[in-house]
Amino acid sequence: MGGVTYHPYSDFALHHMGAGLVDGIQQGSAGPDEFRTAPLWGVGQRLFFLHDGRTSDLLAAILAHNDNSGKCTTIQNEEAFTDLTNQSIYQPIVNSQSCTSEANGVLSTFRSLRSSQQQDILNFLRSL
Repeated sequence: MGGVTYHPYSDFALHHMGAGLVDGIQQGSAGPDEFRTAPLWGVGQRLFFLHDGRTSDLLAAILAHNDNSGKCTTIQNEEAFTDLTNQSIYQPIVNSQSCTSEANGVLSTFRSLRSSQQQDILNFLRSL
């Protein structure tokens, strides 16, 4: 498949989901408030949406990414280190906080669209 161009409609990046979508599960390099963007291929054939399948409504799934709750999620990551003699392993906890969803800006733009434009986006997604 080398040299083939394809458009998966995804950035495959890790994104902070905001307090409303946090599942507390750390998977690979994704922290408990992060999720890797899946390709949108086949989204029109899916019965359930969001990373945990909590809704069957595509519009509800889009709007669920908004988070202005002011709730902050503390993320704790363990990091392993060895000393210079390789005798000891330290696992300090690195704390960071996420207080909003990275999608807030995109959702603001989506909400500012006319209903017909929002419907066009939903129709496009259902066509994938």
